Amino acid sequence: MKNINKILIAVYCLASIGLTSCNLMGLDLQQNYDYKYSPTKLKIDMTAYQFIESRKNIDMSLLYEAINRIQYKDSFETKNRTYIILNDIAYSNFLIYQKYGSLKNMSNSDIKKLLDKSIIHGLYHSLSLTTKPDSVDTSDPAVKLSLSVEKVTPELQNKYQVMVKVWGSTAGATRVVTSNLQPTNGIMHVTDQPF
Repeated sequence: MKNINKILIAVYCLASIGLTSCNLMGLDLQQNYDYKYSPTKLKIDMTAYQFIESRKNIDMSLLYEAINRIQYKDSFETKNRTYIILNDIAYSNFLIYQKYGSLKNMSNSDIKKLLDKSIIHGLYHSLSLTTKPDSVDTSDPAVKLSLSVEKVTPELQNKYQVMVKVWGSTAGATRVVTSNLQPTNGIMHVTDQPF
C-alpha cells in the first residue's frame, strides 16, 4: 500500500512539474497573434502536364510514368479541359482494385482508357457546379462522368468539395482532395481515390 501511495505521489509531482514547466523555463502562453491572411494560389503558370511533371517526385510519380509510357503528354496540354488528377495514392489503389500489381502490368490500352476517363471536355470549376450531378463528356467516348459539389445540409452546399462519379454508376462518388487548380490550359481537381 505504501508503494502505491509513493507511486501516486511521484506521478502527481511529475504531472505538476510537466504542466508548469513552460512557466518555469520562461516560456509564457502566447495570448494573441496577428493572423496574416494569404489565399491559396490557384492559378498555376504551367500546363497540367508540367504541373504533374513538377510533382513526379512528390505525389504524382505513377501518373507521370503512365503519361510518358504511352506518350500522352499532348492530351494534358490541350486547352479547355478539366483534369481529374489521380495522385499516387489513387493510382496505387486503382492498381490494387484492378489486380494489376504494378503499373508495369497494365497494358498501354488500359492506361490510355484510364487517362481518357479522367480528361473532361470543357471547363468545370467547383463554383459552376451544383449539388445536382452534371453529366460531362470525357476523352473516352464510352465513359461519361458526373460532377457535383457536396451537399452539406438541404439549405447549404459546400461550394469547393467536388464529387466525381462514373455517370450511371451505383458506386458512391469520389471526393476531390484539391479542387480548382488552374493551369494555363484548363482546370484540375486532384483525388486520392479512384473513381
